[in-house]
Amino acid sequence: MRIWWYIASQYLKTVLNILLFSLCIYFIITYMEESQHYFDGYEVSNKIKFLYYFWQVPGITIQLMPFAVLIGGIITNWMLAKHGEISALRAAGLSMMKISIPLICVGFFFTLTQFMISELILPMSSTHFQRIKKVDVERKKNEVVFTESTWLKAKGTVLHFKKYDEQKQELFNVEYFKWENQSSLKQIVHAKSGYFDENIGNWVLRNAIVTNFDISSYISKTEIKPLYVTNVDFAPPKVLNQSSESNQLSYWQLNKIIEDAQAAGTNVSDRIVDLYFKLSSPFANLLFVFLTIPFALRKERQEEKYIGIVICLVTALVYWFGNLALRSFAIKGSLNPLLAAWIMNILVIFLSYMLIRKLDKGQ
Repeated sequence: MRIWWYIASQYLKTVLNILLFSLCIYFIITYMEESQHYFDGYEVSNKIKFLYYFWQVPGITIQLMPFAVLIGGIITNWMLAKHGEISALRAAGLSMMKISIPLICVGFFFTLTQFMISELILPMSSTHFQRIKKVDVERKKNEVVFTESTWLKAKGTVLHFKKYDEQKQELFNVEYFKWENQSSLKQIVHAKSGYFDENIGNWVLRNAIVTNFDISSYISKTEIKPLYVTNVDFAPPKVLNQSSESNQLSYWQLNKIIEDAQAAGTNVSDRIVDLYFKLSSPFANLLFVFLTIPFALRKERQEEKYIGIVICLVTALVYWFGNLALRSFAIKGSLNPLLAAWIMNILVIFLSYMLIRKLDKGQ
């Protein structure tokens, strides 16, 4: 157990150092770029600049964490092999799978950490970052956050709007259609704005121009109502908020948004795919641990280990680009979203397991 703790602690320290170094390099390069092409167009204090980058840390950490785990695994395994510790453990009768237990535990730790950051910290930090960027840096009004145009469907009615103020829950440039049955249009309502009444739980249109159609006589009658209550009883889905990208939301937030969007008749196939990838992507940390075991330790004292390290890095890149391609196919409907999210994980874990078994038998 003591040797396992030693291996795990060495691996953990290496990954954390690489992650911290990568974050520093990223923000230094980003600041050098944005100070010339972004901040120079605005009057921004040092405090705002600090907060601008501070609230980006969780999101960037999630992106860099799997590669830090990968590079850390290569370095840790390389150093253990170089000092003969791996050979000593094998001579004591331990298999590669048993030697790898502390590495796998660290991989689980970073998998869980990434998921927790994504669920608990990232939604809040992304909101703060967007506010800092839009309001404090670009001097835009905080309340003006509009969604794209969309349609909301209810029983026998359809409501269309051009813009939506999510914070005030107000609609703008509204059209409301009511049918007598599936083929007969009964009423059309036009309004410049509307609001969501919390007391009755429905959308209410202001200064509505109501046109009623008499199906029997084909004569229309128009009247103006100060307030017109619709039967649409749900808010526009937040998934349409231009600033609310999938990676800025927790799994449960995204799932709720998808349910609301589907109830409204909105196509959110890309969000559904993102939901599955939200569960599968943290496991890249664990998969990359398995990758380092067969490649970084293969014939420790021979030149082939360098080839193994290169193959390890290339495999990681193939994993990421493969996921991008699979996501694209899933959004187009050519591939099941669940399969697209997990197929690369399954292939990598199977390949790593076979190579580890081969390594055990060969040495």
